[in-house]
Amino acid sequence: MPVFDFKEIPTPAHGEARDQFELFAREFLQLIGLTIIVGPDRGADAGRDLVVEERRTGIAGETRVKWLVSCKHKAHSGASVSPGDEADIHDRVRTHGCDGFLGFYSTVPSAALATKLNAAEVPFEVLVFDPERIERHLLSSDHGAPELAKRFFPVSLAKWSKEHPKAAELFSQEPELLCAYCSKSLLKPEPHGIVVVWTTMARNESSTKERTEHAYWCCKGECDRALGIKHNQNGIIDGWEDIPDLINPLAYIRWVMTMFNEFHRGMSYSDDALERMKTLLINLFPLVSRDMTLEEKERLRNLSMIPSYLGGWGYGD
Repeated sequence: MPVFDFKEIPTPAHGEARDQFELFAREFLQLIGLTIIVGPDRGADAGRDLVVEERRTGIAGETRVKWLVSCKHKAHSGASVSPGDEADIHDRVRTHGCDGFLGFYSTVPSAALATKLNAAEVPFEVLVFDPERIERHLLSSDHGAPELAKRFFPVSLAKWSKEHPKAAELFSQEPELLCAYCSKSLLKPEPHGIVVVWTTMARNESSTKERTEHAYWCCKGECDRALGIKHNQNGIIDGWEDIPDLINPLAYIRWVMTMFNEFHRGMSYSDDALERMKTLLINLFPLVSRDMTLEEKERLRNLSMIPSYLGGWGYGD
């Protein structure tokens, strides 16, 4: 499903805002490394909206390619860009002394136009930026792309950002948790893996005292099994939580409250386990201090139906 709604950019019919799509094209092409030779203007333009230059470096030195840019903003109607919208491409490219034609479109080119642009006899390079290709660049680049998207797609970006939250910048270093077995990151590119605790229970006539002996985080599967063999012994029970669940804001709060309740009931920690739990709390918190996504809200509803989760760690069989 597309992230950016190109209808947020006004059409040429919208009075003073009629140049917005061409201005967006200028900023976007500059962002991806092209040099603006001729920018948007009003009046007779002989079939060009911009002229940009690309510099290519190879073993033979530097080559400069000038592109004639044609902007077509038809998102509000939903119509594709047709051959009639791009008449006399050959003459326009030659008139402006360019080496290639660059179509910058808010809808896709029609099949007829695509055939025309990709014909073998076209004597110049052709490049088309359709909505999907534009969107891919805006979402994959950090060099000014978020600011550009915020300027021209404020509503779309706000919706997307809420469902794809980034860690809050609270500390000098980015949060990080490494698998206790293979040392791979459990927070990048997306949070994954589990947190595991090993607990002993000492019973007497009047009470049962719990003590967390070991705590660590690791990948699911082979890493978890290898560490389980290492720590498993008589009288010790393992429990775990999925890391993606723990960065759900409300689930994180419940988990912290559960730890407080366990302390109140007399739960104790080994020095090593306590230090590891502190490290876990600190490194997960920047990922927690944000709004919940729709998926996390649904996940939280599912977790609320699991009695063991509300009472503490989900203990294994």
